[in-house]
Amino acid sequence: MRLAPPLAALLATTLLFAPPSPAAGVQDGVLPLSAFPREPLVVETRSARRHAFEAWRAETDAEKMQGLMFVREMEPEQAMIFVYDPPQHAAMWMKNTLLSLDILFVDAAGCVARIAREARPLSLDAIASGAPVALVVELRGGTARALGIANGDRVRRPAFDWPPPGLPCTNGG
Repeated sequence: MRLAPPLAALLATTLLFAPPSPAAGVQDGVLPLSAFPREPLVVETRSARRHAFEAWRAETDAEKMQGLMFVREMEPEQAMIFVYDPPQHAAMWMKNTLLSLDILFVDAAGCVARIAREARPLSLDAIASGAPVALVVELRGGTARALGIANGDRVRRPAFDWPPPGLPCTNGG
């Protein structure tokens, strides 16, 4: 079908000056990791070690549903965080997740309350927090063990001055 010249010009102008689609950069409904906000993340162990990570942040329902799905490679110093405000029970799964992950469930005081180590890729099994959490941190599988990260360790989000100072960790593992 051939459009009349004025109609074709109008269509071309509309497409040229139209705002980008909310799905811009989305391929088959999957956001690229570059579309997720990033922030520094620090895990402080009870043995006085500090481990720094560069984290992608998932806050919206769509971001949380996708997480690290379809990601094929992840550096040891990278992480994905899921923010829950207010804190709530959370459950994760490994659907379409190609990497083994360590999943840290973090309470409102910034304390690691539970770790699911080396979660199996592609599994549909629910991995529950067991208690309300403010944050879920996903690390490459084996990272928590290699760095000595355990229950009762503290997770900090320096860009947000989180968690508030003075809150004790009561779950020493």
